[in-house]
Amino acid sequence: MKAIVAKSPIGVFAFSEDGELLYYRTFSSEPSKALQQFESNIDKDFIDDLKDYVVAEEKAAWLFLRKHFREYALSLGFAKSNEELNKFLSEFAALLSRRRMKEQLKRDRLLIQASAALEDAIKIENLLGERFREWYSLHYPELKNVTPDMVLKHGTREMFPGYKESVGVQLTESDLQIITEHARLLKEKQEYRKGLEKYIRNTAKELMPNFSSLIEPVLAARFLALAGSLEKLAKMPASTLQLLGAEKALFRHLREKGKSPKYGILFLDSRIHAAPEQQRGKIARTISSKLMQAARIDFYSGRDESARMRSELDEEIRKIREERK
Repeated sequence: MKAIVAKSPIGVFAFSEDGELLYYRTFSSEPSKALQQFESNIDKDFIDDLKDYVVAEEKAAWLFLRKHFREYALSLGFAKSNEELNKFLSEFAALLSRRRMKEQLKRDRLLIQASAALEDAIKIENLLGERFREWYSLHYPELKNVTPDMVLKHGTREMFPGYKESVGVQLTESDLQIITEHARLLKEKQEYRKGLEKYIRNTAKELMPNFSSLIEPVLAARFLALAGSLEKLAKMPASTLQLLGAEKALFRHLREKGKSPKYGILFLDSRIHAAPEQQRGKIARTISSKLMQAARIDFYSGRDESARMRSELDEEIRKIREERK
């Protein structure tokens, strides 16, 4: 005969296939202890007591238990009243929610936020930089590639080495002051961005050593951010990894309004965008396949096999490049 088993906050229950309660074992009425029992494996003693049955966990057992849940809780002495049962379930649910939330909030989420912050910082820096160059060029249009350091060091064009003449606007003291403040702000943003990049590189190498050894660590962090977590990244097939970041183009293709994309942010890898066009697809598939393996090692085992994997990838890419010769 078969016994189907279901676990609940109040205990473990075994039913026949017809829904008859065969055996049960209640948990502690203390919510924190009940949660520990609920999250642990079913006791071997419980299985041994059903030695005359073939034991299995099936959805039908949950349906039987749900139908008579309150009846069992009261009749089996777990709770004296519905009010007592409601209080227990409320506290149990709160503890379970906190436990689940704690499991979800892992350090890879910090790296995801840092990667998003870097994108914001780059946008802000580009906006400030563009405004700075346009602003100062009104004063000294002959100067190419002006930087905040130049302006902070020299100030007006007359103080620049080799200055002869200019058709630009003459600056007053207040003009120079506000432009200098803008230059100082831009430099601060540049330093912040560099510090953020350093943090991302170090953290990516720590959390995903194999993955970030195969591509630039800042790009590895972007893959992580697009996936949502290291677990989700580890569960992705190579083909999905290859197209991460190209979702809009993929949806356009599925609506028959565009070409099928071949890469997402993976194209930012220099080994792909610097390769001959006819080799890019094969190199991208090779890299994404290796990244898939690396992500799974990082998440499931944590072993550092970066040297081996990097060597294998370099050899595979070398063979692809030699095919053209």
